[in-house]
Amino acid sequence: MNTAEANKILDGIVEQVEKSAIKSDKLIPLIQKAREYALKENDPLVTRALRLLWQHLESHEGFELAFLEEAESQEENLSYFISLCRKSDNQYNRDELREMTNMLQEMP
Repeated sequence: MNTAEANKILDGIVEQVEKSAIKSDKLIPLIQKAREYALKENDPLVTRALRLLWQHLESHEGFELAFLEEAESQEENLSYFISLCRKSDNQYNRDELREMTNMLQEMP
């Protein structure tokens, strides 16, 4: 994401996860706020990724997507997902974010 405000929100999400683990009730409002910035930046990939993320957290009360093989926890995978959104200008990050978003969309 491009704006400092959006990146501050994304950093806050990662801090919240590191501090309190995955608490859907605290994370979803932050994710929705970050999504508003993605809409303003006209970035459909990040907009979609953040929407699917908060819907997933709402449905599962956790982050069930295990993307990183070396990750030891849901928190690490979620933090990685957010870092891809934060640095979405990088094409490799966009490719991974697209792959993770597609995986989220396929989950029940």
